[in-house]
Amino acid sequence: MHNATKYGVLLAVLAMFAVPTAGLTQPATGKLSVDLRGGVAIPAGELADITDVGGTAGASLLWNFHPNWALRADFDYMLLDDGADDFGFLLSPPLDHMFYGGSIEVNFNGPRLQSYAITFMLNIGAGAMNMKVDDTFSPGHPANEFDHTYFAFQGGMKIGYQLRPWINLFVNGTTYLTLVKSGDTSVFPLPDTFDHTWLIPVTAGVRLTFFR
Repeated sequence: MHNATKYGVLLAVLAMFAVPTAGLTQPATGKLSVDLRGGVAIPAGELADITDVGGTAGASLLWNFHPNWALRADFDYMLLDDGADDFGFLLSPPLDHMFYGGSIEVNFNGPRLQSYAITFMLNIGAGAMNMKVDDTFSPGHPANEFDHTYFAFQGGMKIGYQLRPWINLFVNGTTYLTLVKSGDTSVFPLPDTFDHTWLIPVTAGVRLTFFR
C-alpha cells in the first residue's frame, strides 16, 4: 500500500477515536444519573426457537466522570413468552432473564452545527445473566427446574433528546450474548443443545441527571 494511503487510513482511524474525546479539555462534572427504561425483549438464534418476544424493564446508575464518559451499573429484567407451534400447543416454557452487570458508556459530541439537542451514546460491558423458567409454567415439564446463572456480554446504543439539562428522553437497543452450559439446555425441545444465546431488548426511557 502507498505510504500516503497508509497515513490517510491511520488518520481516519485516529479521527474516529477522537470524536468521543473532543471534550477532554472540559472539567469533569462528577454528575450522577439514573436511567429508567421499558420495552420489548426479542430472542434471537436458538433462543428464538424455544421462546417468543416478551417484555423488559430495567435501570442503570451512572457516574459521569467526564462529559463524554460514564461508568454504569446495569440491571435488566426480561420475560420471554413461551414457545408454541402453529396450532397453539405449548412446546417450551416462558423464560425469565435477570441481568446484573456494569458497562462503560461513551457520549458522542453532537455535530458543531446541530440545531437540535440530539444525543448519541454507546456502551459495552459484562455481567451475570440468570435464566429461569417462569413460575407460571407447568411443573410437569422437564424444563421446569431450569434455573442457572451464566456470564454475559452486553453492548448497546442510545439515541436521545435533551429535554432539559437534567432530563434526557431516549430509545435504546441492547444486545446480550450469554455463554450457557450446553448440558443444561437439553431440557428444551430442540434437536441439539446450544452453548450461547442472543437477546435483544429494545426500550424507551428517561435519564435523570443529578448535579453535585
